[in-house]
Amino acid sequence: FRERGKSVQAFLLNLHLIFVWPVLLAGVVSLIIGLILLIDRWRQLAPISTAQATAQATTNAEAIETTAAPETAEKPAATPAPPQTTLQRAFRWSLIATAALGAIQVAIGGLVFASGERPNDPLHYVYGAIVLLSIPIAYVYSDQKQVRRDIIIMTIAVVAVIGAATRAFMTGIGLP
Repeated sequence: FRERGKSVQAFLLNLHLIFVWPVLLAGVVSLIIGLILLIDRWRQLAPISTAQATAQATTNAEAIETTAAPETAEKPAATPAPPQTTLQRAFRWSLIATAALGAIQVAIGGLVFASGERPNDPLHYVYGAIVLLSIPIAYVYSDQKQVRRDIIIMTIAVVAVIGAATRAFMTGIGLP
């Protein structure tokens, strides 16, 4: 039974060491998509030129003059939230993939721990907790109403996952 236990332990250890790469890959994809979304939002919020602002103000003033009297005017309907773009959906799914892969990695690490192996540095556990909890905590912290703010929060969480996964790998089992 000892020989079989050691082979299972070696398999779990190798799986845990190899599985860091999918976590990092999903994190990098999420980071790239998040940065693209942030740059896109930043461009949308860029100030318009003075000529454009004057033309827009003139158009708005003409529209106000042509509307009905205030007592007969209807209240404007609430504008629905704009539909999610393909990039926003890709960001959401890449975040889900990163969080799921991180959870699987932590579960494999728990099995490695249960088999008797220990990391070289106890900080390995802290880094594993950061990988596991960063995205869920960031999701809870975001309000899902302010898109730009939420993208910033989730992108910072992905940076934390990438950094923690890298440090966990460096402090991991069998590494000096």
